[in-house]
Amino acid sequence: MKLKDGIITTEVNGEFVAVDAGAIGKRFNGMLKLNKTAAFFIDLLKNETDIDSIVAAMTEKYDVDALTAKQSAEKGVETLRSVGFIDE
Repeated sequence: MKLKDGIITTEVNGEFVAVDAGAIGKRFNGMLKLNKTAAFFIDLLKNETDIDSIVAAMTEKYDVDALTAKQSAEKGVETLRSVGFIDE
């Protein structure tokens, strides 16, 4: 899985956001506010990856166990799927 083309992530005044400048932007007209963890794994999704790779990167970067990282990653990915930001 990976982010669809046209998804732009940026930091604005200390807040991380993701917006769609591509084709689905016509359907989803808004932006997602991201916490630092979500901004980290959304960056991982800029390249083809999977949940296990995201979990491994999160446990390496943060002081978190694999189960907690997996739950967080799955929740974040589901949110991105729900607005059409993920290519499977």
